[in-house]
Parts: sequence; C-alpha cells; structure tokens
Amino acid sequence: MPPIQPFPRQGNFYIAPSGPGYYTLFDFIRGRELPDRPKNPYLQWGQNANSSFNADFRYLDDPKNTQFDFFDPLKRIHVGDDWLFSTGGEIRDRYASIQNAALYNKKPQAGADDTYNLFRARVYGDLWYRDEFRFFVEFITADSSHQAIPASSSDVEQNDFLNLFVELKLFSLDDHGVYARIGRQELLFGSQRAISPSDWSNTRRTFQGVRGSWHDDDIEEDIFVVNPVIPDPSKISSIDDKQVFTGNWFKYRFNKDSSIDLYYLYLENNNLNVATGLYGAKGEYHINTVGSRLVGEQNQFLWDFEGAMQFGGWANQSVFAGFGVAGVGYYFKDLPTTPTLWLYYDYASGDPNPNSTNVHRTYTTLFPFGHSYFAGLDAIGRQNINDIHLELGTFPVDWVRCTLGYHVLSLDSAKDALYNPQGSVVRQDPTGKAGTDVGDAISSTVQFHLDNHQIFLVGYSHLFSGQFIKMTATTPGAAKDLDAVWVQYTYKW
Repeated sequence: MPPIQPFPRQGNFYIAPSGPGYYTLFDFIRGRELPDRPKNPYLQWGQNANSSFNADFRYLDDPKNTQFDFFDPLKRIHVGDDWLFSTGGEIRDRYASIQNAALYNKKPQAGADDTYNLFRARVYGDLWYRDEFRFFVEFITADSSHQAIPASSSDVEQNDFLNLFVELKLFSLDDHGVYARIGRQELLFGSQRAISPSDWSNTRRTFQGVRGSWHDDDIEEDIFVVNPVIPDPSKISSIDDKQVFTGNWFKYRFNKDSSIDLYYLYLENNNLNVATGLYGAKGEYHINTVGSRLVGEQNQFLWDFEGAMQFGGWANQSVFAGFGVAGVGYYFKDLPTTPTLWLYYDYASGDPNPNSTNVHRTYTTLFPFGHSYFAGLDAIGRQNINDIHLELGTFPVDWVRCTLGYHVLSLDSAKDALYNPQGSVVRQDPTGKAGTDVGDAISSTVQFHLDNHQIFLVGYSHLFSGQFIKMTATTPGAAKDLDAVWVQYTYKW
C-alpha cells in the first residue's frame, strides 16, 4: 500500500453535510439517494489544490467496496503482485470578467476592464513497485485568450511537465517508510498561506529538487531543498537556480479533527537587484521564516490560529517581520443549510519607514495560495495588510455549496505598499498621505457538484475602493472599484 499524504485543512474551512442524501445533481435527478457522502479522491468542495499524486483511490482495493465508477479501471491497476499503475487528469475552463483588473496602475492600461478565458488540461501516470519505488509524471498545457492588461506568467504554459519525479523508500522507522522524492514536484503544506501549488492560477506552481518524508498516523515530518520552476510558454520550463528554497515542516495530530504544524522555511534569492534596501541600495535577500499553526474542531466549535516570524537579510538591511492569523468559527449542524460561520483577523507586517532604517519590516510572502484569502480579489497579498473578515458557508442541498465573505482591508503602514499575492507592488504612496484604507470587499461563490467528476463554479468579488486606492490611481479608471465575475467548469477523471 503506497502511502498517501492526507489533504490538510485550508483556512476558513466549512463542514459539509453527511448522512443519507443526494450528493450530486445527477443523483438527485435519478432519485439515487446515498447512505452517506461518497468517497472522492479529488476532494468535493472548494478550490481543489490537492496534488494528483495524493489522490487516494485505495478504497478500490477493499473487497467490500460498493462505490463504483466507469473510470475505476484506470486506477490502481495491479500488474502481478508487485506493480501498481494509475492514470487520470483534469480539464478546466474559466471565463472571467473584471473591472479595474488586478488594480493595475500603469498607463495606458491602468484601470482597464478585462474579459478573457483560461483553459488548461492535465494528465498523469503513476507507477509503483510495491511501496519501494515510484515514478510519477504529470503533463500540463494551459492557455489564455488575449487580456487587456499584461498576462501573468502563470496564465500560459504549453505542453510542460508539472510533476516528474522518482520516489525511493530508503528504510523503515517504526514500521513506516522513510522516503526520498527526487525531481520536479509540487509542494503543499498546512493552510497554504506559505506553500501551495496555487491551483487558482492557470498553471500550477511547482519546484525541482529533493524532499524527504516520514509519516505515521499521528506525525508528518517533511524536509526539502528545491528551486522554483519558472513557467515558460515557449518551451519546457526550467528552474531559477538563483533561488533556493529549503524547509522542515512538522505536523502532529492530536486526533482526527485537530492538529498543530511547526515549520522552518528558508528562501534565498540571489537574482540581480531583487531587493531594495537602505537609501535605495540594490541587492539580494535571504529570509528565514519560523511559524506554527493550530487548527481543529470540537463540539461544533472551530479554530484556526497561525503565525510566523521572519529574520535574515534584505540588500543592506536586516529583516524583522511577521504575520498572524486568528480565526474562530461555529458549525450550526442542526440548522437548515448547515451553516458554518467564521470570524477572522489576518495581519502581515509592513515597514513604517521603507528603505530608511537598518531593518526591513515588511513580511515577505513565499509561495502561497493567493486566491483563497483576501476576498478572492487576486490583487492583494499577505504583506503590509490587515483584514478583518466574516466568512459564511452553507449547503442549501447536499450537492450545492454557497460561501459569502465580508472583508475590511487596510494597510499596516501607510508609507509601505499594497502588494499582490506574488509579492509585487500594486500601489504605493511613499508620503503616506493616501492613508491606509484599502476598502471593504465582498466575496461569494456558488459551487454545483454535478457528479464525482464535474464541478461548476460561479464566483463574484467586489472591492469598494477606499481612500488609498482612489488617491494612488494614475487614471480615473484605476480609482474605480474592482469587480470580478468568474464562471468555471472542471472535469476530473
């Protein structure tokens, strides 16, 4: 039985209904009521960031299994007693219509409205010899229609490798294997506030290097040394060898519902002039991040606390920065639509006097899942930001999930910038006269589970522009509210 890493809980998670019910639209149409929620290795709800190599089809080997699908013959194909092969993939298409897209502020496209389409396809093959050797390969192709503002580097990737690795069992410790994974691979840990494949992007984020892991029922221990892979639409993507990302991620489960994460991450970026330090000096940076997360539920109460501190060097400055998250929620399991309600506060430090002291105080975002946080605006990242927000998730029927969020967004430091999820500057007023009011935002999604392969998603986000957005705009269009509609269809097999 090759090991599978369980999918960790993201922030503001929702408790889905269980028990007898219709869990897909097609089951409802056919009047096929199930005794409980069906197993879904690709996960049923939310923006599914789970990596294909962690899709868990082990239930198919159970002689008592009663859940069948016409794609089952492609999974866990046993070749003799020792070999195991699986294959699968995904097709996804998304339509987007956005006003003042990404709060883009460079003329002539500043404040432009954008209507475009994103398409991607993925297919993988997974070969195991016992639990001792694994070869995994996943291809991706992604494309975008013409966009009004410059397309992101993560929008287009033609016929590339998303994952390409071998995994070796080195030895056993306490009856659980110690594994080394070598090659191109996605990384996903914890809430994905620090490390994620960033599934909302049209091309998923991946790395290249070595990862060692040991997992049992209670503990997950992972160490890695990798380089980021930089998407290249014209050829097979290669690594940025001037960036080195290393880490040690430890998880302990108190029980099936509650766990703690402890992590140390180190990012070194030696690209030319990537950091601006004291008096405008240009240079490199190296950032140490030490953090922890406590997440869980008990008696319908939910909690999600996470924080990290950073230290290191930034051009000719030292680094002292951090972020913190505090979330408490409640699951109303006996109310109609089984709502889950969260109250959160997100904070990431800014620099009150950028480039003017010996210390760089802006938290440096690493490789996060940007769309899942900050109202799904895709324009705001975890740097120099405060976000007080309410999140509500409901299930009107078992096969439909609705979410609604309300956010109050402000800068931590007025003279520092507003950053996007990739860590790039969106807007800045070095004088601080524009203030800190980024604005209020609403976010909502409606997700329809058509069957165990198909999901239809409609999303809407709106930022009511605050004083900071209006006063930093270079054109009247760039002072407008950001308004975004997404319609997405996904098919997985």
